[in-house]
Amino acid sequence: MQQDDHRPRLLNPPVIGWVLYDFANTIFSFVVVTRYFNDWIIEERGQPDIYVGLMVAAVSLALLVALPLIGALADRWGRHKPILIVFTLVCVVATGLLGVVDSILLALVVAGVATFAFNTSDSQYHPLLSVVAPERSRARVSGLGVAVGFVGSLTALALIGGIATDGHAQRAFLPGAALFLLFAVPLFVLVRESGHAEPRERPSIGPFAQLAISLRRARHAPHGRLLLARFFYVDAIATILLYMTVYARRTGDFDSSEINVLLAIATVAALAGAIGAGLIAERIGPRRVILGTLTMTIAALIVGAGTGSSAVLWVLGPMIGIALGSLSAVDRVFMLRLVPAEHRGEDFALYALVGKLSSGFGPLVLWGGTVLVGTELFGLSKFDASRAATFVLAGAALVGYLILRPLADPTVAAVAKAPATS
Repeated sequence: MQQDDHRPRLLNPPVIGWVLYDFANTIFSFVVVTRYFNDWIIEERGQPDIYVGLMVAAVSLALLVALPLIGALADRWGRHKPILIVFTLVCVVATGLLGVVDSILLALVVAGVATFAFNTSDSQYHPLLSVVAPERSRARVSGLGVAVGFVGSLTALALIGGIATDGHAQRAFLPGAALFLLFAVPLFVLVRESGHAEPRERPSIGPFAQLAISLRRARHAPHGRLLLARFFYVDAIATILLYMTVYARRTGDFDSSEINVLLAIATVAALAGAIGAGLIAERIGPRRVILGTLTMTIAALIVGAGTGSSAVLWVLGPMIGIALGSLSAVDRVFMLRLVPAEHRGEDFALYALVGKLSSGFGPLVLWGGTVLVGTELFGLSKFDASRAATFVLAGAALVGYLILRPLADPTVAAVAKAPATS
């Protein structure tokens, strides 16, 4: 029997390289964003939550200026990989430096550089999905990449958890940088882009003019609604992940080893969520998967904040993990369906920018601001103020759901309108 050409072999060299980069950059996300940087700065060094929020907000402003121009440059040359390689290497160096700096101010600056470089390289990583996989298998490849990425988190937890013990979170950054580099290299080698024989000519414009052009296009296009919705739902997911370690500590019932177990369970759940979402999205489309995931997320955050029980974190953590895996796998597939090929670099720069602005706004305003107001003006404990902030994040996820709901999936709509074949 002839092999079904709708099921191409997934594990070819370009796909392997692309998938392993997800493994690599999830190591960075785990080590710097989720687990060790906040624990080091806030808990071990005794600095306020809002310091991290201010750093993230500053990075978001820098990305606001830089990403539209970088994305337009990638479209001009028809190549995403050179930008990805340069900023990956910058991120690796900065992550390694976090392992040796002592000054709090310098640590925040270096973390900001690492985060800026990570987000810039990541903005040019997602469009490469269209290079390594055809439309019919992108959801599966994307889900596989996210799932393998979470294996990266588990790998980092296993290899680094015994090094960065209680009171020594800074020890995580040098080995984290080495692992990031090791698993990023296969993409550098195995994924190839043809580019343009001659770069497309575009007028030389400033960063804010380019941003205005990109936003004007998005305002009148379907992907603009996705980006607006993404601002709010990434707000909820990214912020709860950023502060999950701190929240667990504030319950008074979690030590470092229990936090590691909680994060490991959440990571396994995220892995399953990514694979499941990728497979389901092939059948029902990414839009429906995103809406279902957000419904679950909103419910989980409300229950977690409402009960205030430390035991509920053993349920909330995995549910947030599933949400992270699912959304990471499918919303970039939905984005690829909505944007034209000639603007992928520019539009995925907006995609990354919206995610970063959201993940800057959430920690600074929705979490840091709520905790500050709750403790200073209303006399709440830090734990109760954190519960209030979790309610606020549930509201942000709900806003994202309501914005996304009217948006149609063009591929699903086209299939629905196609005449039946015998």
